[in-house]
Amino acid sequence: MVTWILRVILGVTFLVIGIEKLTGSMGTVPFFDAIGWGQWFRYVSGFFDAVGALLILWPRWTPVGACIITCTVGLGTYLCYAKALFNPAFPLVMTVLAALLVWLSLRQRAA
Repeated sequence: MVTWILRVILGVTFLVIGIEKLTGSMGTVPFFDAIGWGQWFRYVSGFFDAVGALLILWPRWTPVGACIITCTVGLGTYLCYAKALFNPAFPLVMTVLAALLVWLSLRQRAA
């Protein structure tokens, strides 16, 4: 039950985040300007967020999607902390939840 709830929460959340990055809405353009890596990185990050979210919602591919999300949001957490752009609490919590989903879904698969 916990795995299912995490899948829905993370899947929907990162699908929305991915779409926001791909469309440049909700302040994503200034955020990626502040990082200094250019807008191409916003598109790459948005693509991986959206694909990871869709894979999370597909039970067979949940561990792969959660691993993709863990990596992208983990990098976002690091960048928020290192560049002091904003409080890294939200991305840190999302990183931990995505990593927990990887662990739970792999453990479920092994059982």
